[in-house]
Amino acid sequence: MKVHLNISAQNSADWDRVLAGGYDRPMAAPDSVFVDEAMALGDLAEPLGFDGIWVPEHFGTPYVMTPNPLQTLTWFAARSERLSLGTIVCVLPWWNPIRLAHQIAYLDILSKGRYETIGIGRGVAKTEFEAVGVPREESRDRFDECLDILELALTQERFSYEGRIFKIPETSVRPQPYSKNLVDRLYGASATGTSLDRLAARGLKPIFVGNKSLAEAAADVRRVNSARLKAGLAPTQSKNILFMYCANSEPEAQEATGFVAKANQDVALHYGFHDPGNFAGVKGYEDYAAGSGSATSLTKDGEFIGTPSGYDESNLLIGTPETIFERIQLGQRTCSFSEICIAGSFGGLPFEQAEKSLRLFAQEVLPAVQAMDAPLHPECMGDAASAAA
Repeated sequence: MKVHLNISAQNSADWDRVLAGGYDRPMAAPDSVFVDEAMALGDLAEPLGFDGIWVPEHFGTPYVMTPNPLQTLTWFAARSERLSLGTIVCVLPWWNPIRLAHQIAYLDILSKGRYETIGIGRGVAKTEFEAVGVPREESRDRFDECLDILELALTQERFSYEGRIFKIPETSVRPQPYSKNLVDRLYGASATGTSLDRLAARGLKPIFVGNKSLAEAAADVRRVNSARLKAGLAPTQSKNILFMYCANSEPEAQEATGFVAKANQDVALHYGFHDPGNFAGVKGYEDYAAGSGSATSLTKDGEFIGTPSGYDESNLLIGTPETIFERIQLGQRTCSFSEICIAGSFGGLPFEQAEKSLRLFAQEVLPAVQAMDAPLHPECMGDAASAAA
């Protein structure tokens, strides 16, 4: 099984200043420090034996400051020889689809085909949509039309498109991509059942973030494959992103719990999950308005509620090498994921601790995980397929 490394820069300690509107005060540490640290961890991926690097897309707050994931992946493509590359995810409604198609093709050329996981998503955060001048109410239509155009642009030399939002005269992607199967590398990420159904029906394979219990994650896989079967598509496997902190003893590993809790707060504050009113009346975000669009904890009277970390422990890789390997084995048996991506820096975890954890994982766990089989289990094939099996 392939194991990738998630790279992102987060200035978690700056949230208090931002929430207070204290922009007249300097940051305790500039954002550039955290970008530098993220790049330094990324430079460890190839020598430590990871299979690839995956990068998200976010901007405008202290959370996951990667405004253009393809730009970051181009940096790592030039600094590595064998690493595969992935986006988790490019948020389609924020892009001009022709520009995105060209950037995907160009990265494919520069990396000689190593852009293997083209993860895409619809986006959630009100602040990000407002900053780029895109109404959230249009996010589903923009996503669908962008996906239509990407499929045309990456499979046909000449194409045009007539949609409600985008009207593309006959044109070409030039330079043409290095690979001929880029559309087959498209993966979709979603946290809500409605969006899971829509993505599955479009033929997108799923990417999941490990912020639900294993039972809920397995149910999502079955839901995806049931929707695929209804659309006449074969069952598929997900790729999962999992928080990881590896230490030599369980008490030492549990020191990371506070940083996972802080990461949960970062997520809630950036996306607006702390106030479901951020989604009230917004077409396409009804699940979020109902408080059911996120597995992370919401707030009550200003306090975060739920598990101590905000995430389900069954889907967290926090512990000794033995514990982590056992959880990966259990996760694969339960959810049938084909590949995983490790998020080893989160919630203000000091760089030195993140690097130490990463090195221990790479030495004690990574080779065993890479030697694992990662099959699609019958229980995850979807309702019809499971019954037939």
